[in-house]
Amino acid sequence: MRTLLTLAVLAVPAAAFAVPLESQSVAAGAGFARLSADVRPALTRRILAASSREPVLQPPLVPQPFRTASAPGAELLRFKLSDEFDRNLYVMNDKLGARARDVGVATDAGFKSFYLTFTDKSGTVLAPLGDLNRLRGAGVDVRIDASTVYNFRVSINIFNPIRGSTLDIAPAEGTSGPSWSLRTGSVLDAARARAQIAVIGGDEYWIFYGQDVKPGGGAFAPTRSFLFVHMNGLSSKAWPLDADSLKPGRPARVDLGGVGVWLTRTASGELVVQDDN
Repeated sequence: MRTLLTLAVLAVPAAAFAVPLESQSVAAGAGFARLSADVRPALTRRILAASSREPVLQPPLVPQPFRTASAPGAELLRFKLSDEFDRNLYVMNDKLGARARDVGVATDAGFKSFYLTFTDKSGTVLAPLGDLNRLRGAGVDVRIDASTVYNFRVSINIFNPIRGSTLDIAPAEGTSGPSWSLRTGSVLDAARARAQIAVIGGDEYWIFYGQDVKPGGGAFAPTRSFLFVHMNGLSSKAWPLDADSLKPGRPARVDLGGVGVWLTRTASGELVVQDDN
């Protein structure tokens, strides 16, 4: 399920966090050396802090059933699941090879395997990404069709890794077609535009809903998942939730990194988000 959102919210930060401290210092190169003496220590502390942070992708949420000691509060958001379903598959539309395609990202139900998705009138192609760390360096070559292979590569900006890094999309050897270079901030903005937005505890959370990929890839599974995302710079987090773990008509509480929220999947096909009373 899910989007270039996954690439932007999970893959890009994961690639940034995966860069060892010594590699980040080398990458900064002359730019780091040109910084004033009072700025360099602050940047070094920031890099050290980032290297010790938790991963972006958090363990799956476990809904807790309604109890009289705790109850849902004010309604924060309500939306039809059918309106949100797989909007993530249509985050970008660019010409890749001979024709334009919608580009997104999908995962399996366990968020262990990631796939780029390419959709046109003939259907959706799932292209495995493998180890997300490979997005750095030489990047990842993905086959879109028999004659079209593109390379996806993330160049990390250590001064602004989340929004200032670059996603380069270029035809691999043997493929003819245009190249694209996008700031990760613009990819995040496109992902946000496909999300439902809830303000919980004063902070903004993005909610996505879509189908999972079957184990081993190759096709979509009949199962569905939610993804809750809190963008907070180098401390950004994302929590998956199995849609079937929410029983229709039964409010359940989940914990988003210490922030409680109530979720209800209604019999009419809506998701209701309520504050923690």
